[in-house]
Amino acid sequence: MATFDLRGGHRHVSRLRHGRRGGPGQATDGAVLGRWILSAALCVTLAALCPSPALPWVLAVLLSLSGFVWLGLAITQAGPPANTPHLTAWDAALLSFAASFGVQSAARLGLFGG
Repeated sequence: MATFDLRGGHRHVSRLRHGRRGGPGQATDGAVLGRWILSAALCVTLAALCPSPALPWVLAVLLSLSGFVWLGLAITQAGPPANTPHLTAWDAALLSFAASFGVQSAARLGLFGG
């Protein structure tokens, strides 16, 4: 059973977090963000091969599929989604789903000129 430390254990944790600013957390952020950008660029490249009227819908589907791949990676390899100080596969999955939703919304509003 977890206990609550009344002697200021939170101050010690915050000192540890401030001391780790230049540590592996930032490298992980850059790695996950870079991989997500590469996967989104692959989706855009594949969608660019489609005819113009279908481009936004194909891009939305590809981004959604990318989100499911990131979600599968997060479920199988990443830790719990909460209380992590750096980006994880969970965040990349959310970014893919948000990008897919944004493309779908822009397509419905007619922002792609179609």
